[in-house]
Amino acid sequence: MIDWDKELEKIFEDPLLADVTAPKKKVTSSDRLIAGFQKIVEFVETNGRMPQNCNEREERSFYNQLKGIMSDPAKKERCRPYDTAGILNEEESQNVSESPVSYGVTTQTPEQQLEAIFSDPLLEDVSQTVSSLFDLPDYMKRKLEERREADYVAQRVKCEDFSSYEAGFKAIHAGLKSGKYRLIKFKDAHVAQGRYFVEDGILVYIAGLDQIEKNRHGRKDSRTRCIYENGMESGIYMQTLCKNLYSTGYTVQDMSDVGDDFLNKQFSITDNDVESGLIYVLRSLSKDPEIQAIKNLYKIGFTTTPLEARIANAKNEPTYLCADVEVVATWRVYNVKSSVFESLIHKLFDDVQLQVTVDGIKPQEWFVVPFTVIEQAIMYIINGKPVAYDKNIEQLIDLNGK
Repeated sequence: MIDWDKELEKIFEDPLLADVTAPKKKVTSSDRLIAGFQKIVEFVETNGRMPQNCNEREERSFYNQLKGIMSDPAKKERCRPYDTAGILNEEESQNVSESPVSYGVTTQTPEQQLEAIFSDPLLEDVSQTVSSLFDLPDYMKRKLEERREADYVAQRVKCEDFSSYEAGFKAIHAGLKSGKYRLIKFKDAHVAQGRYFVEDGILVYIAGLDQIEKNRHGRKDSRTRCIYENGMESGIYMQTLCKNLYSTGYTVQDMSDVGDDFLNKQFSITDNDVESGLIYVLRSLSKDPEIQAIKNLYKIGFTTTPLEARIANAKNEPTYLCADVEVVATWRVYNVKSSVFESLIHKLFDDVQLQVTVDGIKPQEWFVVPFTVIEQAIMYIINGKPVAYDKNIEQLIDLNGK
């Protein structure tokens, strides 16, 4: 019997085929339309929602492209064969979403598409000899099974008893703001029934764990029941959950056992301590509508002179946005250089620094960040703990958390 796999390999390895290339196809406006639409579909399937008219350049571009397609029936029909996410449905075309929309669409993997082709009834009359050429090798069959399993794991369905968990999610959000809870770097050892995590910006609760067994790679694994704060649930495997959390997640840690006077006891001032300066947080009293519209806008700085004298002429200084300011909070710093302390704060919030020019000058100390986060950040730095800030969820991440 002819080994078709080897025969095909010989043909493809022939030197005569080395310089054979496919002719270049001229790119048309229709090709660009479809390519752009496919990127929009990829965005929807990845994020589980429609693109919005936001500050993110790429997402805003997708929003505008989709809006143009929705308003042009010819473009809609041209793109419809490529709409694997169902975003061109009539009910969706009435509103290019300004709010997140979830989709339960699962696109076919290359292996699934290949399997569908081989299952086509048109191939049933092909002779046995030829049909053997289309038999899937064992390694590909195994790959298909693995993909089917992974696809099942990734599916999320509506949680019918979500009302039983909703209060818990609200309590976690409140605790993260008050400091009762904190986010720490994820580790495998954190996975346990009853714990909360943040996965790709969404709170997730492990409501159940099946009996732990070893998977095909010899690692301990278990089917979980994960409840998400958006009202969905999933039977994702523990190892897959861990992989996701290492990539885009954190662990929620309860800080209830830490007393309110913990930092005061640890950092009480003695006669041997030397004051270095004053860290301050200011709020702008500007009458400019654009400045007033910015929520959580604060100036974080330091001074070795009286703060009142420092801000007395604020309305005439670009560094204060040429407006009077209000003192929100101050901290006296001991035994360290205030400039170093301030530099750490500015580096931490670099991604949310206000980008504005006033009288030809760019103020460097204004940041768009909740005040409670600023307070927590100062305590972390005093405590000497490495910390990062995730602007997407507006939370500090303890990089040394256990």
